[in-house]
Amino acid sequence: MLVEALSTSHKVGLGVVGALFIVFALSCAFLFPRVSASFPGRGLPAFIVVSVVFFFGMLTAVEVFGAEPKEAGAEPAGESTSESTTTQTQPTTTAPTTTTVALPPTTTTTKKPPPAAAQTISVTETEFKIALKKQPGSGAVTFDVKNAGKIPHDFVVTGNGANAKTPTLNAGAGAKLKATLKPGEYELYCSLPGHKQAGMDVKLTVGS
Repeated sequence: MLVEALSTSHKVGLGVVGALFIVFALSCAFLFPRVSASFPGRGLPAFIVVSVVFFFGMLTAVEVFGAEPKEAGAEPAGESTSESTTTQTQPTTTAPTTTTVALPPTTTTTKKPPPAAAQTISVTETEFKIALKKQPGSGAVTFDVKNAGKIPHDFVVTGNGANAKTPTLNAGAGAKLKATLKPGEYELYCSLPGHKQAGMDVKLTVGS
């Protein structure tokens, strides 16, 4: 393929040099030894010089005649394709404006329940018991205490912040004791020695 690509003059030149090289080689191998059995003998230096000349001559012929002729003209430049850039314009959407109107704070008026009416609770003391006519509720309470026994007694209200006491009441005497009761636990008793332990003690639970 390489030789076929060469021009005719190059083929001829390369063929001539190759043929000379082949003739010289065959002559040194077959012809000259027949003529002189001692070949190359004393002509060895000349043989070496001629061989070197043929060797470099062959290399020069290959380099000169074996080169491919330059092709005329340059390859056409490739077509340049310019891409057009299309810029799409997005429509601008304006968000609706929301106006917030601050409303005045709503004022809630909580009505306070009316104060509870004053309660009067009848209390009877005997040996050895305290009896209430009814269960008191929370709020202001007036205990109407009567000593229905035969010996002196008193009346004490204590617990949940309350601490009230009547004076000592003789048999048949009475007194009124005021106290404010909150929801919670209370104790009603007689504070005279031994009376509470004898049974004059009442545990009271007041609701709301």
